[in-house]
Amino acid sequence: MFISTLQNLHQRMKRLNKKFLIISALLLVGCAHEAAVRPDGLTPVSEFSYKISEGKVAEAQWWKSFKDNKLDALIERALKANPDLAIAQAHWREARARVAAVNAQLLPRVDAQGSYQSNRTSAESGKNFPGMPRRFDTLTVGGQVNWEIDFWDKNKLSSESAVAEAVAAGYSVENAKVSLIAEVSRLWFAIQSARIDAECLSDEFNARYREMEIIEKAVNAGLLSTDPLSTVQLAAAQAKLDMSNAARRLAAYESALRALIGAPQTEKLPSSISTEVKIKKVRPSFSAGIPSQLLLSRPDLAVASMRLDSAMAREGVARSDFYPSVTLNGQLGWQADPASKIGKGSSGFWSLMPAIDIPLFDGDRRESQLEVARAQIDLAGAEWHKAILNAFREVEVTLVDIKELEEEVKLAERVLEAVTQRLENAKTRYTVGVADEREVVIATRDLALARRTHATLEFEICQATVRLAAATGGGWKK
Repeated sequence: MFISTLQNLHQRMKRLNKKFLIISALLLVGCAHEAAVRPDGLTPVSEFSYKISEGKVAEAQWWKSFKDNKLDALIERALKANPDLAIAQAHWREARARVAAVNAQLLPRVDAQGSYQSNRTSAESGKNFPGMPRRFDTLTVGGQVNWEIDFWDKNKLSSESAVAEAVAAGYSVENAKVSLIAEVSRLWFAIQSARIDAECLSDEFNARYREMEIIEKAVNAGLLSTDPLSTVQLAAAQAKLDMSNAARRLAAYESALRALIGAPQTEKLPSSISTEVKIKKVRPSFSAGIPSQLLLSRPDLAVASMRLDSAMAREGVARSDFYPSVTLNGQLGWQADPASKIGKGSSGFWSLMPAIDIPLFDGDRRESQLEVARAQIDLAGAEWHKAILNAFREVEVTLVDIKELEEEVKLAERVLEAVTQRLENAKTRYTVGVADEREVVIATRDLALARRTHATLEFEICQATVRLAAATGGGWKK
């Protein structure tokens, strides 16, 4: 009954006070502000500068194209235990809860009330009448309603802003997943490359050390001067230093990967299953697609766009503060002594009080808040443009990397073939006695260097392929 009465009064008040509200709005027209214009996005070019493949753009679960079960297991573990992803998911949960809280402003607030009061008056106060009891009890039961009528869409715009932030938080979770998968994949290939690097450097050091022993023996026999010995000693020392640096790099990569998958730093990571030869056979080739698709395929761009939408809605909230606010306040209940009369018609009471708040002077508080909101639009728009520019930059740079690395790999393969053949020839000549051991040692050293270079380039292409998959959205779709 009370709600229907409230609604009827609401309609009557709208009719009765229509002229008053119009007059109030006209009085405040000098304080009105035009709505801000949403910044335009960047127009993408028709195609990227480089084309490296006729294959498809990376799709969902693109990492499975590498056919590496250990990589699959690492990614699955990271998606369950990575702390950064957990933080993003918590922010998303918080944003969704905030939407529900903000949406509550669109509805009336209803509170139940109850009180019990026991009184005893003084016989000497002069306020007692014959036959009037000195003690009486009062029980009050009822409810209260408060409702701010959203004439200027202030609460609606607040809801739209909160919804946009919640959607952006959801996209941030997807962006965190794309980045996490790419980083786990990149580190896994970096680890495999570093392991081969350490193996090759060990072979190179052994070869240089053996060469040093051969020359030292020749110097002691008086067959050579000391100059060649100092040269090979320096080379052996440098090879040992390179081994130490490689071990530090490998440890850093492994430590970073453990952190990503939520593993303790003492945990042993899986052994490598791919050599530079095997990885070349299974390495996928992705396309960059077309620039216009990129704008719809990256979750970070969706995050920036939704945050701009949220800023636009907050600017609308700031503008609505310049207009009057209308609130309906009502009470309904029963009050009686004794309590047994509660619920009877004679014990009922109700009140209804419309209120209007017309802002006149606040020391430029509203103007300042509007300026803050518009500055946030400029900030969100600039971040959106920056995200778009960075997306195109990442794709272009990665395309160049892959293109150049593929050429370098071809050269490294030819060098590796030549050095391998040279070692075979040196071994043959040494066997028949037409070459000394030093020639075999030098060829072995050069083979280790050539293999190291070739393996590094092959795994760098793998890492660049991972970066391209992430730069094109990692298979994410809105």
